[in-house]
Amino acid sequence: MDKRWDALGASRAAVAPAGFAAGAMGSGAALDVSRASAPAGCYLAGRGLASAPFAAPSAQEGGSVVDRLYAVALGSRQAAAGGLAGIIARTASAPLDRIKLLFQVQAMEGAGVSATAYTGIGQAFVKIYREEGILAFWRGNGVNVIRVAPYAAAQLSSNDFYKKMLTPENGVLGLKERLTAGALAGMTGTALTHPLDTIRLRLALPNHGYKGIGNAFVTVARVEGFGALYKGLIPTLAGIAPYAAINFASYDMAKKLYYGEHGKQDPISNLFVGGASGTFSATICYPLDTVRRRMQMKGKTYNGMADAFVTIAKKEGMGGFFKGWAANTLKVVPQNSIRFVAYETLKTLFGVATTPI
Repeated sequence: MDKRWDALGASRAAVAPAGFAAGAMGSGAALDVSRASAPAGCYLAGRGLASAPFAAPSAQEGGSVVDRLYAVALGSRQAAAGGLAGIIARTASAPLDRIKLLFQVQAMEGAGVSATAYTGIGQAFVKIYREEGILAFWRGNGVNVIRVAPYAAAQLSSNDFYKKMLTPENGVLGLKERLTAGALAGMTGTALTHPLDTIRLRLALPNHGYKGIGNAFVTVARVEGFGALYKGLIPTLAGIAPYAAINFASYDMAKKLYYGEHGKQDPISNLFVGGASGTFSATICYPLDTVRRRMQMKGKTYNGMADAFVTIAKKEGMGGFFKGWAANTLKVVPQNSIRFVAYETLKTLFGVATTPI
């Protein structure tokens, strides 16, 4: 059976099914995690996103049963590679991520700490370790891992899908196509997992008052309404679109400049390329990330995205938009590097064809 499957995969390597992402979004381990943890509305929305454009077979496929099975298997392996890569990268950088979140929201009333509780990265590490213990650095990482599996699976695999869909007739992807694919991939992953991101933020705060992930979901939905799980979605999409676009495109273009059109890639060099592209894109989009985090806080924070920008600028100055930037940069470098390299490595291990630079 394995030999037959391998032969089938090899025979179709030249013409990858256009519907591979249906498997990525609609089956496999990543979806199981998403189903178990995400709210029903989130899951259904995700399914709706995937079902139409992702599932349509190409004219060359003919829509046969064998083609469909191959598409599902390929998509599942690609999604699994993306999900695992995201989990590995996120867990490795969880301590810095928590410190960054605390810096971003400590000025807010609902943060549970004073506005000057954390004054620097080193001080924050020592304070958290002394007061809460070593495991506190991974507080909220459980829900984060649950969120990042479907998020990374959707984002990474859909970026490959969008790049293939946007490839012109000459077969050469330009900067415009890469930016568009990255932006669409970022919004796809974000729209599916935003409620989990909101809960992760709430659980990362000191004295949050929730008894776990399930209790947090129920409490927020009952006390604040179901819409509270989607607070900050608009600035999130506005922030992730340029971030993902710049991140994916700069990573691809940097590799193309370094290796040439058909050069052999080196994982160690790709770690540095991934770190540089992540830092560049995160710095440009960091103000939107700060506004998003603030709007996800408990209670009424700002009267919309525009009010948040004006209020922060007036009360805290431009520096208010970049609180936690240093911790975020230290987090982004290893996280972005590990995620890209792990995804490419896992795709090879899972037998998914690597797309050209």
